[in-house]
Amino acid sequence: MQADTITSNRGKLEQVSEGLYQQTHSGEYYARFWCRGKRIQQKLGSTERPCTNLAEARRMLRDLKNSSENIDPSKFNKTLGVVIDEYAALLHCSEKTRIYKKLHIKRLRTEFPLPPTTRIRTIQKTDVLKFLAQYNHLTSTSWNAVLTVTRDVFNHAVEDGVIAHSPAASIKYRARKDTNKKLIPSWAEFESIVAHVRSQKYADTAKESADLIEFMGLAGLGQAECAGLSWGDINFQSGKIAIIRKKTATEFSIPIYPALLPLLQRMESEREDKTATAKVFSVKDPKVALDNACKRLNLPKYSARAFRRMFITRALELGIDAQTIASWQGHRDGGQLILRVYARVSEEHTRKMASLMAAPSVEGKIIPIGIAAA
Repeated sequence: MQADTITSNRGKLEQVSEGLYQQTHSGEYYARFWCRGKRIQQKLGSTERPCTNLAEARRMLRDLKNSSENIDPSKFNKTLGVVIDEYAALLHCSEKTRIYKKLHIKRLRTEFPLPPTTRIRTIQKTDVLKFLAQYNHLTSTSWNAVLTVTRDVFNHAVEDGVIAHSPAASIKYRARKDTNKKLIPSWAEFESIVAHVRSQKYADTAKESADLIEFMGLAGLGQAECAGLSWGDINFQSGKIAIIRKKTATEFSIPIYPALLPLLQRMESEREDKTATAKVFSVKDPKVALDNACKRLNLPKYSARAFRRMFITRALELGIDAQTIASWQGHRDGGQLILRVYARVSEEHTRKMASLMAAPSVEGKIIPIGIAAA
């Protein structure tokens, strides 16, 4: 059978097999076939790397035919600009999120390497990478935000049946560098902060803020867990406190530790609302009081989270096993996170542990290491 030849504005396309054509001048392959009543003609490969290999062209044609079954032929000619407009019209988010998304939407409209009139099904991954490369100077967080909006736009096209696969789907987010040093207060610093906050005579919530800070340090809990704590969650008879970890919405319990008991007993005796549903803490965030205390005491700027780190680190130094600490934190990984993140001991503890590494003794006498080795 004589091969079919098509004359285009780029030269001649000569048929090499069913649905597959090759440009006689450049050797590039094109797909041309019918799908659900619509003729599809598309260049195979990308602009930077056009397909010129017959075996690869056949594979690409097969993949294109399979993916074309999932798209709407009536939307084959939908452009990038139209898809961006549709996505922008469907934004459902907070005003703060809307502001940054609109910024990146504008960037897609004006700074994408292809014009908004480009049919979206012809856009390749390399085109998206070119667009993102313009923002390599941004921080990882900002660069990831651009990628997120770009992904959302192309995912909208996938969900709408315009394209079968997003050209941005396989582009990975950049790892964010944690530049914030995880500060851990000493026990003495913790006690000084609590005492200083409680001593402020002219602060309306000094006592309440001090109670919250002290509780977080003694119980090893964060602000979210403390904010939802009611007196009905505290069982003095069983010696346990029921907690809902807000981050994972999981329920767990912690003991009423010996150091924590006097604080809870005093707070329970002083509370006016004796109902079980009454909140334990009237202050949700002690940030202002904490910042002022650290500043006046000439201490590092500790956050409320630092007291949880102090609790966990102190528990490890006291010899409590990581699995037990993990259960107190509502973790279900057997203590792996605790060991990976918090297993950092103080210099004082290091010296104490080093002193235990003496040579074996005989009848209570320490034997010099050299003699013991012999």
